[in-house]
Amino acid sequence: MNNTKKTGKYQDIFKTGKELFWKYGIKRVTVEEICQEAGVSKMTFYKFFPNKIEFAKIILKVEIGESLKKFDQVVHGDLSFTEKVKQMFILKLEGTKDISIEFISDIYKNPDMGLLKVIEKQKQKSLGLFVDFLTDSQKKGLIRKDIKIDFILYYTNQMLQMFVDKQLVSKYDYPQDLIMEAMNFLFYGLLPQK
Repeated sequence: MNNTKKTGKYQDIFKTGKELFWKYGIKRVTVEEICQEAGVSKMTFYKFFPNKIEFAKIILKVEIGESLKKFDQVVHGDLSFTEKVKQMFILKLEGTKDISIEFISDIYKNPDMGLLKVIEKQKQKSLGLFVDFLTDSQKKGLIRKDIKIDFILYYTNQMLQMFVDKQLVSKYDYPQDLIMEAMNFLFYGLLPQK
């Protein structure tokens, strides 16, 4: 993608498409609706994108790529181990914010669209970065040497499910409070900190 595509109408189409896909899913949104909302013609849309599905793939690749970049910055930043893990959870939540059930459903129930492959490929990259981070942290003595990395991966996935539990989230004034509670529980368990 060259720089001319990253300005003006391209960005209008990209931003509008992302918002509509995130809200209504891919199947329910038409190219006509994207163009109308973005204030461009269909000819302009097709100048940049071959079709709606390829457009959705581009959006996913860009968004996931941005998330991976932010993740990498956290991993290689100057934060403490605890703060890095907290920031990783926040990034994960921000990355899925505003995504509708329709969008997720379109991806998983229609593997023929090829969007699931895009997500799985990026998910593997993300998982690899996280495993490398945990392994390196374990070697440095920042986490217990006797804990299995696979257990940490399983446990963190379970924690992420808590953040989408509306009943649990409603018990906290702010989502960040729940994140901090989960982080403190992860690091300190039930026992008071000494």
